[in-house]
Amino acid sequence: MTISGFDMLFYTVGFLVPGFVYNSVVSSLVPQRGEQNQVSLLRFLTFSCVNYALWSWLIYLLVKSEFFTEHLVRAAIAWGGVTLLSPVLLGLLMGHFSQKETMFHVLRRLGLKPIHPIPTAWDYKFSITREPVWILVTLKDGSKVGGVFGSRSFASSDTTDRDMYIQEVYRVTAEGKWNSAERNDGILLLADQIRHVEFWKDEEE
Repeated sequence: MTISGFDMLFYTVGFLVPGFVYNSVVSSLVPQRGEQNQVSLLRFLTFSCVNYALWSWLIYLLVKSEFFTEHLVRAAIAWGGVTLLSPVLLGLLMGHFSQKETMFHVLRRLGLKPIHPIPTAWDYKFSITREPVWILVTLKDGSKVGGVFGSRSFASSDTTDRDMYIQEVYRVTAEGKWNSAERNDGILLLADQIRHVEFWKDEEE
């Protein structure tokens, strides 16, 4: 038995693309743990199978129903919905639940101790920081950089390079006084420079 190039393309699109689309959507909303390529392929394949199981009734109609076999455009739209639109919507839904930690809290209420879906404390803190906060970064040489971490700031989600950009910078003296840095357009701090990071919110009025 030989598999043609078209068959290979069909199986790739059919059994890997839905899982890849789903995982890409979730990863854009929630930091993911690093994993080997083989594990990623298995994840894509597993979700693709789950996706098809959810839409098995529609797939059956697509294959057996004369309505779809006689209307190829509608059949193509339906297949597109199953293989592309469904993974996007399910990924958005799962990303929302992951951000709210819904499943994590449910399992905790059941007396279980699940592993948190967000891999590191760095990812967790910066993923839940949505309002501007005051931030103080202590560098390895002992110096400190303060500022405002807001919507124009950025913290890397790459586990191999934990750099950050602070949009509004304050110079912190040895006495702990914060001085605004004039004409400053932010600062980029590299991972190997950072010792620890502190956060403050504005006092509620």
